[in-house]
Amino acid sequence: MKVKILLRSYLQMFFQNFLYLTSLFTIIAFGLMAGHLLNISELKKYSLLLISIFLLSLLSTMNLYYNDSKRNIYLKQKVNSYWADVLSQFLVALITNTFSAVLIFIFSLILNQDLLLDVIGIFALFSCGMLGSAIATLFKTQWYHHSSLGQVGVLVFVYLAFSGSVIDLLNHVEFILPPLSKMIMTLQLEASITKLLPTAIQAFLYSIILFLVSSFFYKKSKNN
Repeated sequence: MKVKILLRSYLQMFFQNFLYLTSLFTIIAFGLMAGHLLNISELKKYSLLLISIFLLSLLSTMNLYYNDSKRNIYLKQKVNSYWADVLSQFLVALITNTFSAVLIFIFSLILNQDLLLDVIGIFALFSCGMLGSAIATLFKTQWYHHSSLGQVGVLVFVYLAFSGSVIDLLNHVEFILPPLSKMIMTLQLEASITKLLPTAIQAFLYSIILFLVSSFFYKKSKNN
């Protein structure tokens, strides 16, 4: 019951947010027109969509926590359940990123008769979105207690997400970095969306780890 109350509140804030909906439909419009306007291949367009959903989820989730810090103070005091709050935030990420991934993939005209390609294509978009949400969740402290730390943390992680497979110096520690750039590089090298499955799974697991780390970290901070 507590999860349901918080989840409803989070989803209302998320879907009533003009930033999310406007950005989502801008990405969809870009997906529809990119091939004709920019004369790029489907794979390059898909690479740009992976980056777009990552940024969409990152910024939308950050905005969600900002609104939460302003609007949900009394609701959280009433519910008074930290783990219900954590689970609600995770469910919001699952729901919204699934919604975004399906819409972007279908309406960007990438949908194919190959069911495996379609499923992996949607899952890869979903994984990139989850990665963005997880980074925003890990550093949500910027809206609650430590604004500078949270902002710097987001910037560092976003930089690492984009540069992990691009900068040779980071190749040795690539396995601990957000695998967004690895997905892009894999797509360019393999020239196939279906080849993204292992990296997409890695991105999803990475986001789960970030959610778990953030949940226990903020639980400890709350106790202190």
